[in-house]
Amino acid sequence: IHNDAIKNFKRAILFASKIGYKLKIFDAFRPSEAQEFLWKKYPNPNFIAPPSKGSPHSRGVAIDLTLTRRNRAIDMGTSFDDFTEKSYHGNTKIRSIAQKNRMLLLGIMTAAGWDFYKNEWWHYQLYDSKKWPLLSDKKQKTGLMI
Repeated sequence: IHNDAIKNFKRAILFASKIGYKLKIFDAFRPSEAQEFLWKKYPNPNFIAPPSKGSPHSRGVAIDLTLTRRNRAIDMGTSFDDFTEKSYHGNTKIRSIAQKNRMLLLGIMTAAGWDFYKNEWWHYQLYDSKKWPLLSDKKQKTGLMI
């Protein structure tokens, strides 16, 4: 992730550890080319940012994650990248323990300075994420292409 996000991420790690949890990262930086690939496979703006708009992931200021306890992911009601309404933060049609776990993650991350995306319980980004430039594989010294 971008250097500007490191402080917030370290704070989230500390907050989680103080109550017996760890953070498990699913996804973070994603070059613009990867965003284009995802959009071609799944062009749904509720879950994938159109390349013309750009994703906070492609700016290096977003992270997809969950909480673990005793090295096991806790129940969040859906798997990561479940592109259905069940993944919305405020969904009440999932088990109550999963609702509580989502609120725990939300509390940790927002207290650490992260903003959230309402459609994905796993997605957090820096506030005003569009102020960071989009990052392209083509402009890097070493390629990151898939």
